[in-house]
Amino acid sequence: MHVTEQQIRTPVRSLHQEAVEAIAKWLTSGRYPVGTILPNEAEIGDELGISRTVVREAVRTLVAKGMLQVRRKTGTIVRPLSDWSLFDPEVLAWRFRYSRDPLFVEDMARFRAAIETIAVEICASNPDFDAGVLYDCCDAMEAALEGRGDWFAPDLAFHRHLLEGTGNQFILHMLPMLDNFFDAMLSPEVLLPENMRITLPYHRAIADAIAAGDPVRSRKEMLQLVQKGREDILARLETMSN
Repeated sequence: MHVTEQQIRTPVRSLHQEAVEAIAKWLTSGRYPVGTILPNEAEIGDELGISRTVVREAVRTLVAKGMLQVRRKTGTIVRPLSDWSLFDPEVLAWRFRYSRDPLFVEDMARFRAAIETIAVEICASNPDFDAGVLYDCCDAMEAALEGRGDWFAPDLAFHRHLLEGTGNQFILHMLPMLDNFFDAMLSPEVLLPENMRITLPYHRAIADAIAAGDPVRSRKEMLQLVQKGREDILARLETMSN
């Protein structure tokens, strides 16, 4: 196996980004439950070793993501999960990183299954759908396993091609949100290198079923890939929590 997590470089983050991450961790890990009033800016600043100005800007960022609400004379309140921007790439990443919530994984797997089984059925029923792109993505993923190139870009391209191939106006309208969803779900911190080789045959089986014009088989193969992804993520969360 040539693909390693160490190949993914972590960018240098600013004080603002560090503060946003720290407070987001408090929220997603349950340190401050829904309805809780956060400590004031001075207290948060003292704990994180940053200025009140940086704290204030970090809070504004999380307010914009629906995670916090600032009320005059009350303070900064944790909003319910239903108000969060659930498809925001940072919110998704934080939940993967800190929540350790199996229900999150189950809901994600069900949502993914709903969208992608519809997608493969439509693509398999369309004789004009270009399954060759799927095979190209699989070849690129296989090359990555041999140390030639990146796995994650062709993996994302595989799933995006299926969604675009539906031609469904509602799915197409959701593509920016779905891009964030798949980007987080297939990220290096979630998908371990040893899982990649195992999932490659699942991707090829989906491509074969679609190329054969078999919607029923396509759906079956996609469900198997989704189930494998669910198992991998649950195992990953277990590892991250230890």
